[in-house]
Amino acid sequence: MTRIFSYSLVFLLASGTLAAQPLRKNLCSDPVKTENRFSVETPLTMRDFRYQGGRSSSPSGLVQAMRTKPGVALLSSGLIPGLGQAANSKWMRAGAYFLADAILLAVHLRSRQRAKELQQQYEQFADRNWSVVTYAQWLVDYHKSNGIYSQNEHIDELEQQVNGRHAAYNPDIDWETVDLQTLREVERHTPFITPDGTAGNNFSHFMPEYGSQQYYELISKYYQYGPGWNDFGIDRRGEPLDSQYQLSWNGEDMPPHFFEGASLADQFNDKYRVAGNMLAYMLLNHVVSAFDAFITVKINNNRLETESSLFGARQFILKYHF
Repeated sequence: MTRIFSYSLVFLLASGTLAAQPLRKNLCSDPVKTENRFSVETPLTMRDFRYQGGRSSSPSGLVQAMRTKPGVALLSSGLIPGLGQAANSKWMRAGAYFLADAILLAVHLRSRQRAKELQQQYEQFADRNWSVVTYAQWLVDYHKSNGIYSQNEHIDELEQQVNGRHAAYNPDIDWETVDLQTLREVERHTPFITPDGTAGNNFSHFMPEYGSQQYYELISKYYQYGPGWNDFGIDRRGEPLDSQYQLSWNGEDMPPHFFEGASLADQFNDKYRVAGNMLAYMLLNHVVSAFDAFITVKINNNRLETESSLFGARQFILKYHF
């Protein structure tokens, strides 16, 4: 019985040895070839120690261009402030540029809208309270009172147009009464008469066409058009004038409506100036954002080139032996 057990044990050991023999032969028959077969030599750079996203997380062509090409980054942030900064993960600066542009645009649009509203209010005020008929009639009386009627060859024609007419303070009616060219010729030959009766230079401005921007600007800005307001004859304090035809020409003889119109005009002009300033600031924001994006990409490119030069000369070799 003992002999049978011994023979069985020897047989099992021999079988295990024979079964394992091919594997050992395969692994150990040629150690050099085995090392060559499984050796791996891999140069390592800083890129190998960075997170490598999958293909699905790789940036698009435009985003990659904004990250690597300064000119593309400059153009993108020039069009949309903050875009180049966002592509390079400069989120704080991107948000600041974009928010500044949005605020400036909002203020510009609001100021421009408000300016249009105030301008419409002023024009309606002027149409109700200033008349070319009133102004033309004053010019005729001005020439007669100061003894210069005969010196202006066009004043007689203007008098014929307004003689016996009453101002309607409706531009559609009043401008059918007075001929613009005749009025301009009278103005060109009308001198300023000072309170002491001395004649100075001729009138400095000529009536623009009704409805134009210059028309509404002149009638509430220059004193020669003060007599066209319906409350002319009193000064800004409400006191009657000593004379309506020998004016001081320094504004003291202008009526309250003249100054009210000037105030309304200043209000809408101020709003237009604010709107224009916002556009200028927006342009500046685009320019600053564009050059900031340009410099950001240039700095990133220089850093990557420095790292590439530093680790390109010294490479790590890692071998794996199996």
